[in-house]
Amino acid sequence: MSRGMRRRDFVGLCGAAAAVPWAGRGAGADRPNILFVFADQLRSMDLGCYGSRQVRTPHIDRLAREGMLFTNAISTAPVCSPFRAMLLTGNHPMKNGMVYNDHFLRNPTPCFAEACKAVGYRTGYIGKWHVDGAGRSARIPPERRLGFDFWRTLECTHAYFKSPYYHQDEATPRTWEGYDAAAQTGAACGFIRDRQAGRPFCLFLSWGPPHDPYVAPPEYMRRFDPAGIEMRPNVDDFAAAERMRAECDTELPAGFAVNRRRLVASLSDRSNAAVREWYRGYFAAIEALDDCMGRLLAALKEAGELDRTVVVFTSDHGDSLGSHRQYGKQMPYEESISVPFLVRHPPAVPAGARTDALLAPLDMMPTVLGLAGVPCPAVDGRSLADVVRGRRADDRDAVLIQNTTWIGTNWIANGAGPWRGVRTKTHTYARRSDTRKPWMLFDNRADPYQMTNLVDRPGHAAQVAALDARTTELCAEAGDPEDPVRIAKLIQDERRSRGLDERAADLLPARVEPGSGFRDL
Repeated sequence: MSRGMRRRDFVGLCGAAAAVPWAGRGAGADRPNILFVFADQLRSMDLGCYGSRQVRTPHIDRLAREGMLFTNAISTAPVCSPFRAMLLTGNHPMKNGMVYNDHFLRNPTPCFAEACKAVGYRTGYIGKWHVDGAGRSARIPPERRLGFDFWRTLECTHAYFKSPYYHQDEATPRTWEGYDAAAQTGAACGFIRDRQAGRPFCLFLSWGPPHDPYVAPPEYMRRFDPAGIEMRPNVDDFAAAERMRAECDTELPAGFAVNRRRLVASLSDRSNAAVREWYRGYFAAIEALDDCMGRLLAALKEAGELDRTVVVFTSDHGDSLGSHRQYGKQMPYEESISVPFLVRHPPAVPAGARTDALLAPLDMMPTVLGLAGVPCPAVDGRSLADVVRGRRADDRDAVLIQNTTWIGTNWIANGAGPWRGVRTKTHTYARRSDTRKPWMLFDNRADPYQMTNLVDRPGHAAQVAALDARTTELCAEAGDPEDPVRIAKLIQDERRSRGLDERAADLLPARVEPGSGFRDL
């Protein structure tokens, strides 16, 4: 698909693609179920199976003991909507349209659930959606549900107690009782128990926590004393944030100034009072989710479906939690881009296996469909199903990582704007997308907390040049023009064309310093 294709042409192509008999149709009774569970903003390093000594996650860890753990699962565009769109379509953001949060999906190929329905699966989605773009509390009509039939969903909320959701085609939202992740898990267990003879299921369960505001039921919050929490050593990397603010060549729109003052106050406080409270709620929420995972596994066992189900657990991106004095995500740091990816499906998936294969969000659809034996349409992602089965090693050298536009908590707090880069099995490289100037280079094995930026070290000039060239190659493969002004204006134009003028503002900086390298401002 050409990047210049108009939306009406795009929609026509979507309809034509969906009508093509690219997959054989049948009852699908011999195929395994798919249970795809993911959290919001859960970084890998805070699970027991990924090395945490503070958070107890026995049920999630069970997936690692009885299946495979990916050590290099990378959220290549570490923010909610772009990840979810890549997961559901297998395509790059510039192809599926979701280059930014709260935008519009316009994918040209059949999506994950549509592929499953084509071979007889019943499909369901429960929890946070965040790929529609019509508004975070708006009802999503059936034609925009991407093949999911069972529907207990809201576009987005970060109020996790008694949160609203839409039940099937009802026009008025219902309310999840209590902590929404627990209530959503109950609905998922009910879906699992409601078996239909001869039909496998594909169920997605999307939890909102542990995303800020970092809350959990009181019995979980009481488990953690903020004063006793061990934070990551790079929380003391004040110099990184100070450099970012000093190098910032853009000015915030006036509406974000209050947010900047609030965030900078918390991030500049060397007592770490706010950061410790973030950790407390974050850890508590993870332990609550782990208990939810235990309920799901028990429901599968009770239904006789545990070993007939491909169970996947992951997250859309990580969370800085004050590391390098950052807030939120959208940064090249490991806390932002490193996510868990665990898959259990005996005997096809070896128990206790680990792989260092690089896995991007757009690989998840072809990989899971491959494990289930479901034909996958032609997408940008690659299937790592044979890697998971232990049949081959991964030969990928790098995956693209990117932040396409300005708006985000890190730009608001520290002035870190758009960037592109690559994550290899050993290194992270990023360049600023305004000037194309190399920005970060870390040796993640020698420096796991990314405290030593090698980008300007003379002995690493050749490595910087090689990784910079690889970044350019991968941007070209992804159809990414690496032009933040152009992308922001395209987003603005599309929102205005849909009558959403109020959501078309504040995508560009209020002011840019001369010589910054920005075009068309």
